[in-house]
Amino acid sequence: MLVLGLLHMLLATLSQASVLPEQVHISLSGKPDEMIITWLTLEKLSKNYPFVSYGTNPGQLIMTAKATTTEWKHKIKRYTHRTTLKHLEPGVKYYYNVGSSEGVSNVFWFTQPDQYKPLRAAVFGDLSVLNGYSIEPLIAATHNNEIDIAIHIGDIAYNLHTNNGTLGDEYMKTIEPIAAYIPYMVFPGNHETKKDFIEIINRFTMPKNGVYDNNLFWSFDYGNTHFVGLNSEYYAEQLEDEANAQYKWLKNDLEKNKSRWTIVMLHRPMYCSSETEDGCNDPQDTLARDGDKHFPGLEKLLNEHHVDMILYGHKHTYERMWPIYKGTAFKSENPNHIRNPSAPVFILTGSAGCHSHSGPQDSIPQDFSITRLGNYGYSLLQIHNSTHISTQFVDTSENIGKHLDEFYLEKN
Repeated sequence: MLVLGLLHMLLATLSQASVLPEQVHISLSGKPDEMIITWLTLEKLSKNYPFVSYGTNPGQLIMTAKATTTEWKHKIKRYTHRTTLKHLEPGVKYYYNVGSSEGVSNVFWFTQPDQYKPLRAAVFGDLSVLNGYSIEPLIAATHNNEIDIAIHIGDIAYNLHTNNGTLGDEYMKTIEPIAAYIPYMVFPGNHETKKDFIEIINRFTMPKNGVYDNNLFWSFDYGNTHFVGLNSEYYAEQLEDEANAQYKWLKNDLEKNKSRWTIVMLHRPMYCSSETEDGCNDPQDTLARDGDKHFPGLEKLLNEHHVDMILYGHKHTYERMWPIYKGTAFKSENPNHIRNPSAPVFILTGSAGCHSHSGPQDSIPQDFSITRLGNYGYSLLQIHNSTHISTQFVDTSENIGKHLDEFYLEKN
């Protein structure tokens, strides 16, 4: 009887733990006075609804927002809870916790973006729990008020679906000290394609695009900058209908764009140096760039709409390139301060830390290449004003926190 009693107590404790909130993260909705809050439970809540309590005083979370719940299954059932906080004031620090009557989280905080202030964005691809060199430095940068937003440009956790999704759970809990405090924006890489992108669709909440609204491509404005996240895997996976729908949406999105700066991101590289003389020309990658009779190429459209910068990952290294269009580099006097370019600047930033890594010694430099680095790290993109933006590569392996390859882009 004693053993049975202890077993019942253990099962009750485990069940209670499974309805406690975990993997808390926030994201932008595309509206300047909103913030999306997302979290998971591993069990279904019983007869009560999930909510967020929030306020401007950590001891008085006097406002409440009800959340919705999505049940989904990838070998194991999980429950994603989402709500959008509205009518938030720019520059104000909000404290919040999430949960239900069955248990709530610790108190987190975020500062609602002030669209009139300069922006500091950490942009990186290919970050894993294993060899995740950039995780601790990103946590430090978040809590030292050095970055305002994180943008993970595909290949998340390696993999979100591994071990029935438990590795995804571990990754999301590991990055909670980043993602619960600053917006953590994502779109898929090749490691998120499993089972029709099920993990990235159900774990995250990105701005709606009006086409699929499933986190796979999106855009938002932040101050004077228009950010676009694209799904290159529609091309690599030969998803013709989806690629054409995304292209149609992108064309309309860019035609409506009135922002001073336009930053486009995707996972697979359009240009890079590689192990071969002809550079980065994997057919799965070049299809998104050039297109064919079934798939619309992206490069021409992005150039026609005067996109300023294109960032991507996939290759586990760092490389900054000249402005390029159709393979031609538009060089100028100073590679570290480019003025009024006639094509987008390209940056490969896939060295945040995962199972493999490469450096300059592993590739043959192309004519369009400016800088190649073998360090682990992430790109710090700063929108200073209407005439200047800059990027630096933040080292997270050798001289942690050191800024390398400082580059300015000027437009007047």
